[in-house]
Amino acid sequence: MLNTLFSKILFLSLFVLLIFSCKEEQKNESPSMPLWELSKDGGKKSYILGTTEYLAKDSAKLLFNNLIIDAFDSAEVYITQIDIQNSDFMKTKQVLEIGSGLTIIESLSDSDFQLLKTMKSEWDASVKNSVPAPDSMRLKLLFYLQDVLYHNNQNSFYFDMFWSERAMPMGKTMGGLESYQAFYKGFENVSLEEQIDFMYHIQDFEKFTKSLRSDVQKLYLEGKYEELQILYSERFPYVKSHYSELVADKHTKWTEKLSMVMDTASVFVTLDVVHFHGEDNMMDKLLSKGYKAKRIN
Repeated sequence: MLNTLFSKILFLSLFVLLIFSCKEEQKNESPSMPLWELSKDGGKKSYILGTTEYLAKDSAKLLFNNLIIDAFDSAEVYITQIDIQNSDFMKTKQVLEIGSGLTIIESLSDSDFQLLKTMKSEWDASVKNSVPAPDSMRLKLLFYLQDVLYHNNQNSFYFDMFWSERAMPMGKTMGGLESYQAFYKGFENVSLEEQIDFMYHIQDFEKFTKSLRSDVQKLYLEGKYEELQILYSERFPYVKSHYSELVADKHTKWTEKLSMVMDTASVFVTLDVVHFHGEDNMMDKLLSKGYKAKRIN
C-alpha cells in the first residue's frame, strides 16, 4: 500500500516537474526583439533595439511588449540609421547615377546586359512591379539591382516609421546616424566588375528575394543574430569585400555620434541587429567608450 502510494506521489511529482519544464522551455524559446540598456556611471539610461528590415508585419506585432514601449517613451531622443533632416535629394541622385549621362546598357557588355534584361523580364512575368526596364536607366547597376530586390516590400514592418510616428506627438528630438547621400556614397568603392558578379550571384530575382526574406525572418525570430550577420555577408558578397568602408568605418563614426548624444540625454536607438554582431560591431565600440550594456529583453 505504501509502495503504491509512494509510486503515485513520485509519478505526480515528475509529471508536475515535466509540465513546468515544458513551460519554461517554451518561454525561453519564445521570440523577442533584442533590447539593450546602456549607461555610464551617473549618466542617463539609453536603449538600443535591434531590428531587421525583413520582418513580416504580423510577426513584428507579436514581439512588442510594455518593456520596449516604456523604454521608448522614457527616452528624450529617438535616433535611427538614416538622418532624414540632413538628407539632400539632389546629392543622393548624383551618388546613385552612373554619371556622364551614361545608362546601364552603355556601361555593360552585350552579354551582361542581356542577362540583366532576361532576369528583369522573368521577374516581371511573376511579380507585379513598377520598376522600369533597365534599357534607359541611369542608375549604377548595384542600385538598380537593389531597387528590384527591395521593391514591393509592403509586407515587411517598418520600425523607423512606427517609432517616428510615435515620437512626433510626444515632442521627442529625432535624428539619424547618416544621411541618404552618405549611405549610398559608401558603395562607391564597389567596382563595376563586383556589381556584375553580384548580378550573376542573384540569377533569379524572385527566388533570391524569397529565400533572403524567409531566412532572415527565421534567424531573427530564433535569436540567431550572429548567423544572421554571416547570412548577409554570404548573400551580399560585395559587403564582405568592402567590410571596412561599408560597415566597420561607419560603426566608428556612428558610435562617436551616438556617444555625444547619450552622454547628455536618454536616447532610444533602432538599428538593424546585425550591426551589433560580428567583427568591429557597434556594441563592442560602445563598450570601449565606457558604456555598460545589459540586454533586458
